[in-house]
Amino acid sequence: MSIAARSQPFRERRRTRPVEDSRHEALDSIDRLLIHHEKTIEMLRADEDKYRTMFEEAPVGMFQLSPAFQLLGVNRMMARIYGYDSPQHVMAEVGGVSPQFLIDPRQLKELKSSIEKSNTAAGIEAEVVCRNGAIKWVSLNLRAVRDACGQIGHFEGTAEDITKRRNASERLRFLAHFDALTGLPNPTFFQKQLAEVIEVARRKSRVVALLVLELVRFKIINDSFGHGFGDCLLQETADRIKKSVGKGEIVARIGGGEFAIALSHVKDAAEALATAQQVVGKLAGEFCILGHSLNVSFNFGISIFPYHGADGQALLQNADVALYAAKEDGPNKARVFTEEMNAQMIEELTLANGLQLALDRRELFLVYQPQVDIRTGNITGLEALLRWQHPELGLIPPAKFIGVAERCGLIVPIGEWVLRSACAQAKAWQDAGLLAVPVAVNVSAVQFRQQGFPEVIRCILRETGFDPKYLELELTESLLLTNADVVFSILKELREMGVKLAIDDFGTGYSSLSYLRQFQVNRLKIDRSFVRDVAVNPDDAAIATAIINMARALNLKVIAEGVENEEQLRFFQAQHCYEIQGFYFSKPVAVSQIAGHLRAVSIQPASSFSVN
Repeated sequence: MSIAARSQPFRERRRTRPVEDSRHEALDSIDRLLIHHEKTIEMLRADEDKYRTMFEEAPVGMFQLSPAFQLLGVNRMMARIYGYDSPQHVMAEVGGVSPQFLIDPRQLKELKSSIEKSNTAAGIEAEVVCRNGAIKWVSLNLRAVRDACGQIGHFEGTAEDITKRRNASERLRFLAHFDALTGLPNPTFFQKQLAEVIEVARRKSRVVALLVLELVRFKIINDSFGHGFGDCLLQETADRIKKSVGKGEIVARIGGGEFAIALSHVKDAAEALATAQQVVGKLAGEFCILGHSLNVSFNFGISIFPYHGADGQALLQNADVALYAAKEDGPNKARVFTEEMNAQMIEELTLANGLQLALDRRELFLVYQPQVDIRTGNITGLEALLRWQHPELGLIPPAKFIGVAERCGLIVPIGEWVLRSACAQAKAWQDAGLLAVPVAVNVSAVQFRQQGFPEVIRCILRETGFDPKYLELELTESLLLTNADVVFSILKELREMGVKLAIDDFGTGYSSLSYLRQFQVNRLKIDRSFVRDVAVNPDDAAIATAIINMARALNLKVIAEGVENEEQLRFFQAQHCYEIQGFYFSKPVAVSQIAGHLRAVSIQPASSFSVN
């Protein structure tokens, strides 16, 4: 078949479809393309609107940069973070410039380097200065957006304000090393600093002096005036200490009212002691805090490297020992560590540990010393005195362990035991038909100040059935002068119970007539330090005479304690002080011997009978 014959059917088929139909099909195809295009445009527009809304309303800052790192746009949160009113405000002021307002120029290099390596930069923390001058910390994230050819079209980034988180982290780091109240190094950081100072001193063959100082009675001040006052006092103390030592020295707070000073620019102990006195001078002035004015006292303990310790721990321990010794000297005193102090401290710790067990093991017991009317020889009273029979150390004098008991807090349970035992024993004597006389019991200042002390007395009297008129509590002058209003209230409650009150060791403190009238005590006890030389020392004689006359004028009873010989007895007899206590009539004796005296009613001078 020829080519013309083969093409004939095709031409016929083409002639069978109208031209009009083909045109309509073409137009329909174009319409569909146009509709698809419009829908595509609408979808793109919707996506763009959605992206713009997400960009503008995002809860984090968002921004765009050109390939040259010029600012192209920011969202509302970004503007707010950096202190601008709106994105338009940002672009009007810094749009098109390099992002110096975003990040420190020194960190921009780090940002670019990260982008080049991994196409992103994440978690870059930067300190920035906002438009209003405020300092903030932001966390920046940035990624490169590339075109179809792989070229960077622009950068997109986020910025989060991490100022609060950063400040909290900085605060935690600060608290790990410094005291929150005073801003001084805390104990842990101070020990690290001290170790560094000691290491330098060791290499250079120099000395380091460690001063540990304590604010006297800080707990009482804190409880009396309130913790706000106590905090301000500690802050003021810290400031005064820092101003009183050189800039190169280390000052730290190491306890409630305790501070430490490491001096690395002193030559020896004498210079360290001089510095301590200089600090005392700065601290000795009046503190005016929250409307209150008061003078406070401090004690210092000093240890020297390398003589008193090869490391910081040893120096701190020995400075504490010296501080303890300084407290014994009174307020505003400083002591340098000695080995004798350490031996004394070890002895005290031994006693303190022994006292913990003494009550349970019944190692404590009471003896009684008669109080006698020298005109008749009759027993007018008994003083209960505490003794300790240690299983290894033997009989330990009260002067040696009472102070230890006060310092370690055991005086309260021990004092209650003494009161209960004395009342129970006196009641037993009375029930046996023996002479009923008052029993005097010494009360520690620590014991007296405990909360609810009158209630303790009331309970003991109720438990033992002892008549309160036969109980006499002996208090020291210094106790009465401390927080007089509170003391007066307690004494009033005790008097209302019927308990008698006496001032022990009278003449060694600073009592005034007004205090004696206010407290309304029943009796004064002339201290044995005046009685000892009363027959040979005119000054002691004058003091004793004045006390007797004052007591008589105030209608108070008076008793002289520590009378040991005939000369002393004759002096008090001449002064019409007829009640005495001392070895002249009897040493403190055991319960069984006192029972014998109470049966006899009267007592003769000790020279006429045997006293064990």
